[in-house]
Amino acid sequence: MLKYVQWTMQCLFAICLMWHPSLQADQIPHNIKIAAEDNWAPFADHNGKGLSHDLIYQAFSRMNINVDTIVVSYARGLVMADSGLVDGVFNLHKEQSTVNRFIFGSEPLFSTTASFYQNNAHPITAQTKWDIPKNSKIGIIEGYEYGDELINLTHLNIVKVNNHNQLINLLLLNRLDAIIMYDQVAKQYINEMGVSNVISKSVPNHKGELYLAFSKHSPSAQLFADKLDQGLKSLKQDGSYNKIMGSIQTSIE
Repeated sequence: MLKYVQWTMQCLFAICLMWHPSLQADQIPHNIKIAAEDNWAPFADHNGKGLSHDLIYQAFSRMNINVDTIVVSYARGLVMADSGLVDGVFNLHKEQSTVNRFIFGSEPLFSTTASFYQNNAHPITAQTKWDIPKNSKIGIIEGYEYGDELINLTHLNIVKVNNHNQLINLLLLNRLDAIIMYDQVAKQYINEMGVSNVISKSVPNHKGELYLAFSKHSPSAQLFADKLDQGLKSLKQDGSYNKIMGSIQTSIE
């Protein structure tokens, strides 16, 4: 009888060890699959490189989580995350159109600004975005977020295109009156296309924080969000975050 009781206690102890949360390290996922956009340099380019990649890889690395990225268009990345084909997608602006679709952590990847850009040969006359002439054709990229106020600019004719090169080319051809671009990204593409003397910043659009957003279909979404928060905080504490972000020039001359 004593041996039976001892055997029973050993079994119960083993079960407790197996189910104790602090000891279930093998149940913590060590791999995450993320959709990365292909047309948002210097943060994310078609080669799977950029500042967002660096931040995410290093933050998760500190949490012992491996990152597997698939480079697709931004719109495609949203669909993949929405349907649970990937665990997350970046770079999302946290606004009314996204907060109910995805899970967000508390730490943004970074803050950035977006502005209207004009062809200097045909500048727009406005002090603010609300003053832009009625029925002006304004180009944006399909699927991108441009702040909660965009939907209220009902006096403008919003034209959606696929990428930044197309956006800038249409402005150069005067088929658009202005375009909206995030400022750091605008500088990258305007300089690459050699049109910095032709296109210039006009009025501000908005300022916002961009995130790695997690799919509600991923069973580990909240855990991944928490781990990313911890990793980003760690990068900031030892100066690594500032080192990664230090190469950005936020103004366009």
